[in-house]
Amino acid sequence: MNIVVLVKQVFDTEAKIQLTADGKISDQGINLIMNPYDEFAVEEAIRIKEAKGGEVT
Repeated sequence: MNIVVLVKQVFDTEAKIQLTADGKISDQGINLIMNPYDEFAVEEAIRIKEAKGGEVT
């Protein structure tokens, strides 16, 4: 069984967001992290893999 989990990078939820002069979000000095909900999905996929076998992609 091949278990596929899609993940997305998002701004760190602890980061302070700053706006540029034109009102856009400035990404300077901000770390990107894995979406916390996607992290839960990866953990669950690993649990399924350990219980039933297969690969996590």
